[in-house]
Amino acid sequence: MPIARGRRHRSSRGLHRLASLVLAGCAAYAPLASAPPSADRPWKGEDLRRVAGGLAPAEGAALPGLVAVDAQKTYELSELIDIAERTNPETRVAWERVRQAAIAAGLAEGAYYPRLSAVATAALASVKLPIPETVTSSGEFRADTQFLVPTLSLEWLLLDFGRRRASVDAAKALIAEANAGFNAKHQQVVFDVTRDFYALTAARGKRNASQAALDSTRSVEEAVQARKDHGLATRPELLQAQEEAARAAYELEDAIAAEHDTRMALLESVGIGPATPIEIADVSQRPLPPELTESVDEAVDRALTQRPDLIALLASVQAKEAEVRRARAEFWPRLAARGDIGGNLGRLKVDNSSYQGVGDEQYSVGLRFEWELFEGFERRNKVNLAESLQRQAESELEHAKEKTVREVWKAYNDSKVALAKQRAAAALLEASEKAWAATFESYQHGLATFPDVRESERSLAQARSLEQAARAEAWTQAAAFAVSTGDLAQP
Repeated sequence: MPIARGRRHRSSRGLHRLASLVLAGCAAYAPLASAPPSADRPWKGEDLRRVAGGLAPAEGAALPGLVAVDAQKTYELSELIDIAERTNPETRVAWERVRQAAIAAGLAEGAYYPRLSAVATAALASVKLPIPETVTSSGEFRADTQFLVPTLSLEWLLLDFGRRRASVDAAKALIAEANAGFNAKHQQVVFDVTRDFYALTAARGKRNASQAALDSTRSVEEAVQARKDHGLATRPELLQAQEEAARAAYELEDAIAAEHDTRMALLESVGIGPATPIEIADVSQRPLPPELTESVDEAVDRALTQRPDLIALLASVQAKEAEVRRARAEFWPRLAARGDIGGNLGRLKVDNSSYQGVGDEQYSVGLRFEWELFEGFERRNKVNLAESLQRQAESELEHAKEKTVREVWKAYNDSKVALAKQRAAAALLEASEKAWAATFESYQHGLATFPDVRESERSLAQARSLEQAARAEAWTQAAAFAVSTGDLAQP
């Protein structure tokens, strides 16, 4: 009895320890420990630190968005576009989408090929079976079996009433849609770089105009000082001249800051790091884009045949049409040829008898006919859904065509207006330069007042800025017109 009590005591202690471990494990189970404890503070959990560690570049690896740039070279617009198209991650994403669409088409075409499969089943079995006692006194016997059944099966779909053809057509249409999206992404990259390039050109022009304005105000200040020294100007005139010089100095600093911002925007569009040393060509005095010689109707016709967004929408319509054909084909049967060949390799013994082996071949050849007659109106609803999606795609295409016509008209007019504005700005600059020169000379000879000089100087500074802005706008609008017609998307 003492021994039994000792065993029961040890058993109870073991159960107590096991229960303690289970309770400790339950207490440690706290799924909300990985969530923020409250809604009023940012979360700095271990899971965030672990995942964020994957964002850090490996030692010696180049930072994303950085490319090799020749610091001794001056980059033209076309070269910046080339860098952007090679480095922009969005073009790589679009490229992968095209590849995925091509692979999906390959999967659809694979339905035309036969399917070949190999299956092998191996097992050991020991089964006790009852038998009449008239056969054996025990009333049962045991059968031991060891077998391997390898089978090679072939199935080839012969007739499916257009299911495979519709799937392939839909997949190929999606390839065209993805390719059009790829070209559209390149067009967007080209336009973004072009727009920011000429924005930098305009900012440089404004900086140059501000520098020229500062030089003019300093010339006026010197002239006023000279006249005051000879008793021909008053102290208020000198103070006003100094005020104009200070104003021009501030506007120059503001123009320099704006130029820096537009440069950063251009580098971002190109995909170059902001700290990369790169020289960008100054095209502020480059000849303007040529006048549009084609009619707006010709531009609209070209846009309707080559704009990548319209091509993508048309390809989507074609894909939806193929899906309708496939949904309708589901009402028809399938016919396939089937065949298999294999063997039954095994042996069997009963009770204490010796094993008896078997190694026979087995095969079958035939046709499989399948026709689903009723499935709860599933096929009918699939046809209705496919037809609705087709009508939606057709409506989207028609809307996009109407929008394209309006965009081409606007871009066509904007391009012409921009060139006209530049011509007017150039004429204004020429007149302002002449007026400034005459007014300043008259002031030096005492024939004009200081307010006349100040007004002429301000008009000249404004004319210089307007001319540079109009020149950049003319190039930007020319690029926008090329986007509206789809010209920038052409290889």
